[in-house]
Amino acid sequence: MDSRLHIVLIGPPGAGKSTIAGLLARRIPLDVVATGQRLRQEIAAGSPLGRQIEPLLEQGHFAPDALMDRLMREWLATIPTDRGFLLDGYPRSPHQAIALEAMLADLRRPLTCAIALELSDAEAVRRLSGRRICRGGGEPFTLHLDDAAAVARCQERGGTLEQRDDDRPDVIQERLRVYARETEPLLGFYEARGYLRRVDAAGTPEEVAARVLDAALAA
Repeated sequence: MDSRLHIVLIGPPGAGKSTIAGLLARRIPLDVVATGQRLRQEIAAGSPLGRQIEPLLEQGHFAPDALMDRLMREWLATIPTDRGFLLDGYPRSPHQAIALEAMLADLRRPLTCAIALELSDAEAVRRLSGRRICRGGGEPFTLHLDDAAAVARCQERGGTLEQRDDDRPDVIQERLRVYARETEPLLGFYEARGYLRRVDAAGTPEEVAARVLDAALAA
């Protein structure tokens, strides 16, 4: 199996990109660069970068292109050349995709494919509005209110369920509008270059991860 797959994972909020990326990283030698997670870590740490981007993320907006381009170049440079990578959350626009092309050319690590996870707005709202983080009962973990077993596990640990600010219904709708306006043009960008692979995001995370891996290996 190719250990040097270079994948861009695209999809609307709620498509499960982070979960799918984590499953793939356990199956093949793959470093995941999840921009949302990394930026939230900066916010939690109270770093200058975190203070700069926190108001934007709380309102459902993206970090500025120039900032994300610089951070992505730094992150990619740390990945060993004998490992593949999956980018979750970048690029979000044709502008960022062009910047990424230049980065990968400099690193001599050509893109394998861009995987587009497809999900309806209604399902995205259902997934995100019911998402919670269990805190205070050991290592925090994410669950859905529909998952009674996970909710019970959180309560048994003495944890509490917290909702992320960007999972509020009004923010979800804004995130979906921003995605449609700024990110969907990215699909045309990659389709024109022959990189785009569309994958149904319905079903269990394991089923979707298997579809994504099949699509990447066939690219």
